[in-house]
Amino acid sequence: MRLQAREGGWLTRARLDGLPPTLIFHARDKLAATLCRGGFRLLGALADHAAEAGWGVEVVPYSAEGASLAVAQGGHLHVFMEDRPGYAPNAFHSVPGYLRGYWYFDEIGSRNNSSHRLRVFDERLVADRFAQKFHARLAEQFIGANFSKFPQAERGEDLPAGCLALFAQDFKPPRFHRHYLTVPELVEAAIATKGARALCIKPHPNNTPEELDWLRARHDPGRGIYVTDASIHDLLAVCACVLTVTSAVGFEAFLHRKPVVLAGQTDFGQNAITLTDPSRLAEAIAAAMSRDWPHAKFLTWFLRQNCIEDHPRALPIVLERIRAKGFRIGQDDGFY
Repeated sequence: MRLQAREGGWLTRARLDGLPPTLIFHARDKLAATLCRGGFRLLGALADHAAEAGWGVEVVPYSAEGASLAVAQGGHLHVFMEDRPGYAPNAFHSVPGYLRGYWYFDEIGSRNNSSHRLRVFDERLVADRFAQKFHARLAEQFIGANFSKFPQAERGEDLPAGCLALFAQDFKPPRFHRHYLTVPELVEAAIATKGARALCIKPHPNNTPEELDWLRARHDPGRGIYVTDASIHDLLAVCACVLTVTSAVGFEAFLHRKPVVLAGQTDFGQNAITLTDPSRLAEAIAAAMSRDWPHAKFLTWFLRQNCIEDHPRALPIVLERIRAKGFRIGQDDGFY
C-alpha cells in the first residue's frame, strides 16, 4: 500500500479514541520518508498485511510526547522507530540493526536497550556448520564489498599488523544508555596501556570538529599512535584487538573474528569483554585475546534468533510477536 506521513500535531487523544484498529508507525523525517516510499521491505509487508486485514495504517512524526500519548491511550498497535526505550502493552520498537538487512522488532527497546541484552547466549545451541556458512556469507557481503553503515575509504591502507584498533564515537554522554568510560578516557587509557603495540584510532563520521581536533592531537607515529581514516575493514583485518565504547564497529569486528573490549552498555556484550574501570584496560585486553570467541555462532544467534531479516518472508515472525502481545491482525489459528 502507499503510505503518506502525517503532519506534526495530527496525533491527538481525540483522534486515537476515534480511530478504528490502526497500526501506527512513529518515525522521524528520514526514516518516515524511506518507509513511505517502500524502502523497508519488512515493515512495508507488515503495513500491507494490516491494510488487507481491514486495519488502518498511519505514519506520524516521532516525538516523546506522541509516544507517551500513544501508550497512555492504550489502544491500537504502535511501532516506535526510535532508540528511546520503554515497555507498553501496545508497542514495539523497530530500527535498523548493526548490519544492513537486519532489524529490531522488540518489546522493550532497540540496540543496548533491547531484550537481546537480557538474553543468555549458549553457543552449544547453535549448529556449527550452519553458523560457519552464515558467517561466510556475511563476510563476503560486508568485508568483500568494503561495506559499513558509513562510507569507507578504499581498501589497501598500510597499517601496523597486530595493533590495537580504537574506534571513537560521540564524546557527549548518550541519552538512552550507559557509557562506563568516555571516549577521551578510553583513548588515554589505551595510550597508557598499549605497550609495544601500535595503537590505531579511527574517528567517527559524527565527531564534531572539536572532537576531531582532540583525537588528531594524539597522532604520534614516533610513539606508535596513529589517527587514521582508513577503512574499518582494513583496521579490523590487521588488528589484534578492538577497543570501543559502544560503537557498532564492535559488532562488525565479529565478521573479522577479532576480540573486542567494550566500555559501555551494549546488547552484544555476550561476545566481548566489557570494561568499567579504565585502570584495568590491560587486563581486559588480555582477557579478550585469551579466549577463542564463537564469533560465527554468536552472529548467527544474534541476527537470526533475535533480529529480523528485512524481507517479507520474515513477516510471520513479526506477526507471531504481535500475537504474543495479544493483537490479532487478520485471521490466524487462535494460538501462538
